[in-house]
Amino acid sequence: MAKTSEEIRQGYRERLILPEFCEEEITFSTKGGLKVAQNYVRVVIGDRGPYIEFDGSMMTTSPDIYIPHDQLWRIKNVMCFYIEYRTNDKHYVKVYKQKKLVKYADYQVGLWYVSPFELTSDKYPELVRKLK
Repeated sequence: MAKTSEEIRQGYRERLILPEFCEEEITFSTKGGLKVAQNYVRVVIGDRGPYIEFDGSMMTTSPDIYIPHDQLWRIKNVMCFYIEYRTNDKHYVKVYKQKKLVKYADYQVGLWYVSPFELTSDKYPELVRKLK
């Protein structure tokens, strides 16, 4: 039998090492060491897994995070849910800025999101426990 949305979310919540809400100073980087953000708002857990939420002042700026040429169309497209950015290192981590609300997670317009599976931090080498 397939898991329900709530069971999926609870499974991710139980695996989180990173606190659901920012409790202390923390620096996030790619696994190659490129700084992505300083501090965070919360971890949003939706049907597609956990994502760390940041406001714009927390994010690293260009040239370390940039919009790939093939994703520039997202800026002006009114149907697009987010603007895709990537880190400028070999890990090419997807970072996105939300443009529209979605039904499968509590993402907020204007905030930034990154999968905790793609990052590390100065406090926690892993942000989510691996599956057993």
